[in-house]
Amino acid sequence: MFPRFLEKLDLLKLNAQEMMDEERDPAQQDIIAQQFAEVSLIMLRQLRYHCMNSGLDGWRQGKSRRKVLIVDDSVVTRKLVARAFEKANFIVDTAQNGEEGVSMMKDSIYDIAFMDIDMPVMNGFDATKALREWENSTRPGARQPICALTAAYVDDFEISELMKFKEAGLDVMESKPCNIPRLFKVVDDVSPMFSDLSISVTKQQS
Repeated sequence: MFPRFLEKLDLLKLNAQEMMDEERDPAQQDIIAQQFAEVSLIMLRQLRYHCMNSGLDGWRQGKSRRKVLIVDDSVVTRKLVARAFEKANFIVDTAQNGEEGVSMMKDSIYDIAFMDIDMPVMNGFDATKALREWENSTRPGARQPICALTAAYVDDFEISELMKFKEAGLDVMESKPCNIPRLFKVVDDVSPMFSDLSISVTKQQS
């Protein structure tokens, strides 16, 4: 399995290098380099996903702890969700509003962030939009998975309501009060497909 992915990465690198050698415009070279980085990251995510499906997922065997962020102004919700994930050997960080959450997600890429929608200082919609704009300009190709936590009953949402969440950049929606087994399922379903291989990144200076 790994040699096959390595061959694909090597071929991708060779093609990108040939394109950059033929391209004289520095701006176009930057675009080629960015596209190479994004496609490489996608392939590495696929490798991680295949490893998990094949029983090679070290985090399930306790070799590498996964990391989640809980952004919620409710102390009760933060403690409830944090306790459940800590018992499952996750590393858990918390923030009490969207502004704090965005700052933490700029410093680290979590397996998933659980984002409350109705919060003071900065709500979940605005926080997610702010992070997505920052990612597009500063960290392209490394997208933080975010699950919305809302007091509304998600299963009854109309299309227009679902689109509001998607347009803000939210990946998944779950209702409150939190159903802990469903939150664990969200991590399994979303994280392997979208999160970076590394749970932390170097903060880039502006």
